[in-house]
Amino acid sequence: MAADKQASAEKQAIESGVDVLLALLYAPGLKGKPGEPVRGITRLQKLLFLLWKEGRFYQAIPDLYGFEAYDFGPCMDDLYDDIDFTQDIGLIQTKEVPTGNEYEDAYEDAFLKTFGVRFPKRKTRRDYGLTSSGLEAGKELYNALQDDERERLVQIKKRFNSMPFFDLLRYVYQKYPKFAKKSVLSL
Repeated sequence: MAADKQASAEKQAIESGVDVLLALLYAPGLKGKPGEPVRGITRLQKLLFLLWKEGRFYQAIPDLYGFEAYDFGPCMDDLYDDIDFTQDIGLIQTKEVPTGNEYEDAYEDAFLKTFGVRFPKRKTRRDYGLTSSGLEAGKELYNALQDDERERLVQIKKRFNSMPFFDLLRYVYQKYPKFAKKSVLSL
């Protein structure tokens, strides 16, 4: 009976975009600590995309997120609703980081200018993390995952959450050119 209950919980661990988001934000990153924040919305979009494409993380719900090609590669509008909802119920918090921006790598400025691309210099970046309630919910979802799902989730977060921004974009663009076709960059 307990084994049936455990198997049922594993099958239903990820049922919505909110579940994916909470599990991702809870998963340990490069430092090995659960709840490592994700820096910027574009990075968050790419991590969720890579969970789908490489992590096969939510295959049971193939239409969970409708990724489309956009300015910086794969994007899905549903994420913004999930973020708003989880903030409203006190699970996710965003932190405005002064002088941080998603285009962190200064050496890229000259590279981008050669293509005629100029980004507005943002004065802040939004980092996404879990509140104490979010950590509890994320832990529950994370622990309900099968071992191989947990391993893929952690590997993707460790590898790509700490990767320099433009290296992450280059990786996604080169590996998934279909999703880079509307990009404002040609990396």
